[in-house]
Amino acid sequence: MAPELSSNWKKLQEKLKAPPTKSAPISQEAAFKQATSKKSISSETLKRKAEERAEIERSNALSKKQKTQSQSQSQSQPPRKTLTPKSQSSKPTTNPDSKSKMGAANSQPITSDSPHTNLPSLHLWASEEGISSESLAEAYNLGLRSSSSHIPLLSTLPPAVPNAGLTLTLPGNQTPTPTSSSNGLPLPSDLPSDLTLPLSNGTTTTSATTADLALILRATKENTLGKYLAIDCEMVGTGPSGLVSVLARCSLVDFHGHQIYDSYVKPTAFVTDWRTHVSGISKRHMAFARSFASVQATVAALLKGRILVGHDVKHDLEVLGLEHPHRDVRDTAKYSGFKKYGHGPKPSLRVLAKEVLGVEIQTGQHSSVEDARVAMLLFRKEKHGFDMENSNRYEEGQGKKGGKGGSGGGKKKGKK
Repeated sequence: MAPELSSNWKKLQEKLKAPPTKSAPISQEAAFKQATSKKSISSETLKRKAEERAEIERSNALSKKQKTQSQSQSQSQPPRKTLTPKSQSSKPTTNPDSKSKMGAANSQPITSDSPHTNLPSLHLWASEEGISSESLAEAYNLGLRSSSSHIPLLSTLPPAVPNAGLTLTLPGNQTPTPTSSSNGLPLPSDLPSDLTLPLSNGTTTTSATTADLALILRATKENTLGKYLAIDCEMVGTGPSGLVSVLARCSLVDFHGHQIYDSYVKPTAFVTDWRTHVSGISKRHMAFARSFASVQATVAALLKGRILVGHDVKHDLEVLGLEHPHRDVRDTAKYSGFKKYGHGPKPSLRVLAKEVLGVEIQTGQHSSVEDARVAMLLFRKEKHGFDMENSNRYEEGQGKKGGKGGSGGGKKKGKK
């Protein structure tokens, strides 16, 4: 007789023999709730893991930065020699945390004091494509990246050469073959010595002035003169009490501050006040001064088709008897961003040089070359603001009204 099964086994057999029961169908709302709860749990988990990973990466980056700073400080400061007792061992101690990647010990972090100059490859490419160094500096913002970079830029520029006339260099830093010239300028070999050009006032230029104009034309065609020129003039007084100003010196520099033109000018009237304490000009400088017509013709040729930079430029153009399109003028005395530095309607160039550039100028007799360089540096430092302000003031088509915004430049004023 077979042994009787226990109650548990009997229940199990009944479940196995019983037909399978169909579970009640789940509604769409319940299924949606289950799915969303699973998704929310998984998304929260992923978010938490991502945050933890980001914290780990930030901590690693911070530790690497501290290591590089400590390495640069240790490289800049020489190790101090300390006297150790003979009993102590002279074995160097190594820190396992100081290990870094290969080459990290010899590398130095880039600082803002590093010079910003054109790379040789970039310069070669630009020369092959006919792009001037001025355009490279403008496109890559070279030379004025830090607030203190303009100071070494001023100090590295060659000193001003008074009354040097036109100082242009042709591609390859080679000047034309020099011949005889009344003002010491190199003349092109293919230029006839007796060539003269008529001026609008009925006079003709001298051979030296014609040589200047030929060099300017050649530099313009070969794109070596640049798009921007800064100007500054020194005046002397004529008439009763010396209140009427006439031109006595004119200087122009290019985008990089290099001297392009400087000349003493013979006054067109009897001088009653040389203003030597300010202008730095006296009667003895007039022995080698050029005529007003010669200087006027050369400056007009230099300014034609270019953007003129200066401080209160209208006074310089007035004593030169020239006009220039208003939309091609960048005046540091009228720039809205500099008005906060002036106690009156216009800030002085000396104040702008000190407040914006951090340099002292005009401590004694003025130098028109130095003043032109400072004006160009002020423009370069805020070039984007100057361009935006100019474009807002002179929109397309507005220059045609009244002849203020046309192209060209360096036009001579007509007598009223």
